[in-house]
Amino acid sequence: MTVLGEAAIVRRRSVPLERTPQRLDPLGVQSAWALVPILGVVAVAYAVYSTVTHGGQLHDPVLAWIAVGVLALAGAVFAVRTHPARAPFGFWSHVSIIGACVVAASLFSTAMWGSNQRIQDDWGQVVVAMLVTAMALYRPIPEVIAVAGLAALILGATAALQAPFLAISTNPLVYFTVAATPIMALALAGCGYAWTMTGETLAWREVARAAQARLEPELRETARRMVNQERITTLNQATVPFLADLLRRGEVTEQDARRARELAAGLRGASVAAVDRTWLGETLAQVLAARGEEASALQTTARVTDPGRLERILRDEQRAVVGAILSTLAKLPGLDPSSVRIEARDPEHPSFELTCRASGGRRQLRRELLPFLSALRSVGMNASMRVSDDKLTVRFSYPGGENR
Repeated sequence: MTVLGEAAIVRRRSVPLERTPQRLDPLGVQSAWALVPILGVVAVAYAVYSTVTHGGQLHDPVLAWIAVGVLALAGAVFAVRTHPARAPFGFWSHVSIIGACVVAASLFSTAMWGSNQRIQDDWGQVVVAMLVTAMALYRPIPEVIAVAGLAALILGATAALQAPFLAISTNPLVYFTVAATPIMALALAGCGYAWTMTGETLAWREVARAAQARLEPELRETARRMVNQERITTLNQATVPFLADLLRRGEVTEQDARRARELAAGLRGASVAAVDRTWLGETLAQVLAARGEEASALQTTARVTDPGRLERILRDEQRAVVGAILSTLAKLPGLDPSSVRIEARDPEHPSFELTCRASGGRRQLRRELLPFLSALRSVGMNASMRVSDDKLTVRFSYPGGENR
C-alpha cells in the first residue's frame, strides 16, 4: 500500500456536500425522522376526510379514492426513504414523492371536474404543502423551492381552469393564488428553518475548528508528555528494578543478558509504537478503557492496520461518527474486546474495516449500529455492516472505494 500524499488527502477532504441538515447534522435529523410518518398519516387522514365531505360533488368516486391511494403510497415511500437506515435522501426520491402527490391532487380535481364548488376545501394543495415542509431537512433549499414552485404552478393552474364551474365567480388568478400559496408558504417556512439550522451548524463548526487550532500546541505537548510518562512507567516497572538488582548482586549472568535483551526489545517496540500511534488507536484505547479493559493507546495501536495513515482524511464530523461507532461497539454486552481490529486500505479510494466478535443477536447489533452507519452515509461516505455467526464486520469508505 502506498502512502497517501498530502494532495490526495486534501482532495478527499474537499469533496463537496449538499448544504442540508441531513448532511451537516445527520444524528440530529435522525431524531426528527418521526415527523415524516406523522405528516404522512395526517395528510392521508385529511385527504380521506375531505373526500368523504366532497361526496356530493364527485362525479367519479372511484377516481377520487384512487387519488387517496396514490397519496398514501407517496407518504409511505417518503417515510421509508427518509428512514435513518436508508440515508441519504436523494434528488429523484424528492421529485418522485412530490410528483406522486401532485398526480394524486390532480386526480382528485379531475374526479370533481365541473361539479366542484370551492377550491379552498380541496385537499390537494394542503397535503402537498405538508410534505414539502419536511423536504427541507433532506434536500438543498434551492431544490426544495424549485420543486415546490413547480407543484404550486401545476395545482394553481388546475384551480384556475376550474374557475368557470365554481360557486363563486371571480378572476381565475385568485383561485391560482389560493391553491399555490399554501405550498409556497410552507415550503419557504421549512427552508427558512433549514437555512437557520445549517447556518448554526456551520458557525459552530468554525468556532470548534478555531478552538481546536488554538489548543493544538497544548494537545501536542500533552501527547508528548503522555508518551514520556508511559516510557517512564515502563522503566520503573521493569528496567529500573532489573538494574538495581544487578547493582546489588555485582555480577552479570547469562540469564541477566537474556533479560536485558528482552527489556531492550520491549523498550524499542514501545518507542516504535509511540511514533506510529494514531487517532484510531487512541480512540479505540479510550472506548475499551471505558469497558474496563486495561490497554494503553500504544497497545491498541497494534490492533489498527493503517500504514498509509488514511485516518487523516476523516473530517471532524466523520471522526465524531466513527468514534460513536467504536463507543457503541464497546458497550455491546456480548463483545470480545480482544477481538476488535481496524484496517485501512486503498489510498486511491480510502476504506476502513472494523471487525470484532460479539455474541449479541443480529437484530440487536443492527439496532445499535445502523444509526451511525446512516450518519456516515449522510456525510458522503459508503457504509455497510455484516453479521456472520458471532463475527461483526463494519465497512465505511469514500464513494468509489471498497464497500462490499
